[in-house]
Amino acid sequence: MKGQISQLVALASAANGVLFGCPVPTSLYPSNSSFKFCNSVRFVDLKKGFLGKVREVERHGDPNDWLRSLKPTRTIQVWLTYKPSGQQPAPDHQLAAFVGGGGEWQLVVSRKESAEVWISRWEVSHHDAPDALVWRVTYGCVAKLPSPPLIPQPHLELAASRLLASLHGAHEFATAHKLTFWADWFQRAIDCLDSSKPAVFPDYEEFVCRDWYPEIAQRLLAAAYNSWVFGGMGSWNDMGFESDGENARYSTVSKELYSAITDAVQQATWSFRSSNAA
Repeated sequence: MKGQISQLVALASAANGVLFGCPVPTSLYPSNSSFKFCNSVRFVDLKKGFLGKVREVERHGDPNDWLRSLKPTRTIQVWLTYKPSGQQPAPDHQLAAFVGGGGEWQLVVSRKESAEVWISRWEVSHHDAPDALVWRVTYGCVAKLPSPPLIPQPHLELAASRLLASLHGAHEFATAHKLTFWADWFQRAIDCLDSSKPAVFPDYEEFVCRDWYPEIAQRLLAAAYNSWVFGGMGSWNDMGFESDGENARYSTVSKELYSAITDAVQQATWSFRSSNAA
């Protein structure tokens, strides 16, 4: 899974864990794998200053401080939303490998009487960091809503059906073109949605409060993590075919898979409260 999305899922899961009683690591940052390559993760307010220039005022110096602020500010629930970018020089699935590309993810913090919307900015601040801590991440509060939005209601079965169909489409395309590596990749994701098999997350992912999601949401997230193929050079995105027809089919299959994955991720994060965990 793309690092920015993985980190957002970790933050939303940890936040809801704090709110609903799931044990959350006292030092989520920097120990969780979603912060592996980050030298800084902070939360800022955006203030208009002289001549309308926007300046950043730090509110929380790291995710641990942000998590501690949730209960005192009467937070109800936290979730993710995804918005396609619309008109771009290339489709979202092709731009997803680039920082800031692939559509906009928002972290929504809903409170008793208000809400806030946060988006992230990733910057390389230490190119030659010997420990690979190259990223500086800033979450900016881009909207303060005077009343809380309705908590989205997930349709997990529908999201699972859509993701499964898109994975089968990608698997069939890969198989037809003898792309065994990618066919096996998609099969692993398909298996995550099979109730007779375990939903296995990649080894490098430490999923926060996993058992506090309904089983189908866990399967959706595992399938989404395992079906992420939208990288740069050498990835699923980096292919071409002899005929225009096959290139068009490849583009359609990829676009639908990307859309189904983003839908699955956001809907899964909406389901934390419906978990039956005790």
